[in-house]
Amino acid sequence: MSNIQKCYQCGLCTGICPMRMVSKMSPRNAIYSNNIYDIPTNDVWQCLTCELCSSQCPQGVSFSDFALEERIGKTLADVPHEGVFSSISDLMSMLDAGKVTLLEGAEKSSYGYFPGCLDFHNLFFGLDDVDFTEIAESSLKLLKHKGIDPMVMQMKCCGHDQLWQGNKELFDRLVEYNTKYIEESGIDTLIVSCAECYRTLKKDYDLDVEVKHISELLGDVEFDAKSDATVTYHDACRLGRHCGVYDAPRESLSNAGINIVEMKHSRKDSRCCGVSSLMNCNEITKALRVTRMNEAEDTGASAMVTSCPKCLAHFNCLKKDESTDYKFEVVDLSVLLARQLNGNQK
Repeated sequence: MSNIQKCYQCGLCTGICPMRMVSKMSPRNAIYSNNIYDIPTNDVWQCLTCELCSSQCPQGVSFSDFALEERIGKTLADVPHEGVFSSISDLMSMLDAGKVTLLEGAEKSSYGYFPGCLDFHNLFFGLDDVDFTEIAESSLKLLKHKGIDPMVMQMKCCGHDQLWQGNKELFDRLVEYNTKYIEESGIDTLIVSCAECYRTLKKDYDLDVEVKHISELLGDVEFDAKSDATVTYHDACRLGRHCGVYDAPRESLSNAGINIVEMKHSRKDSRCCGVSSLMNCNEITKALRVTRMNEAEDTGASAMVTSCPKCLAHFNCLKKDESTDYKFEVVDLSVLLARQLNGNQK
């Protein structure tokens, strides 16, 4: 249940809203129209649900919760990438079983690793310089290096995008299947490397297992190679502001000897990439990615590291744009850390 009735119209949310930088979106006006006149607003669809406004609101109002409530049961007219990911999730929900990866793990373990929909990212994003399955492969290498041999969880899509696009019925079907699968697996800890999977499984499911982001397990890992590289870390909205995981990724990087330089906006002030549950991939949100990439470039780092596959995809997509000339690498956290194993410094 949203708490927008607590809003006293100070306007701080609109002042710091990323979408306000590139559009006329106003969380304050949207709340006012709802509270006073009960008028629906298109701003609930423009909202990135990045939680930047919520993290700063003196009344603790969550515009993201309000936007989600307003979206439930309604349909987004134009889903980017031709809605193919939503269609895949819909198909998954109709099948008796699913297989999200060809990777294999232990037959039985108290740990389970869920890679999410990385294989499908490879199929449909069309980025020659990014191998999304390498994220899962790297995650398994890191876990085994730590002494964890997990089961690879052949669950269906966690349903993150479907929930935030308002398709609660589809989300509930995915939750029902995945919850049963997890219970029958016998694991105690479910590990993910995707920020969106982490947020969804930890906060939107009701699981009897502990959900961990892989970075939360790597702070004490002994790396064979100590890198002297300097990187900057992009806090994905779902892992950072939604779940409060800021230190673990940085501690993992530092533990591997990697130097970190922060962007102008970092941690709870980090700027969103603008994709938002695959609801925004256009010229307007491209401007947000340019702003963020410029911040990364200003640090002088050799790489920008992230833990969200969608951030990874869309920042790298921007690098391909002829209007840009970014020299630094945009790389997933697990991939970069796995390079430090077996004396492989990169």
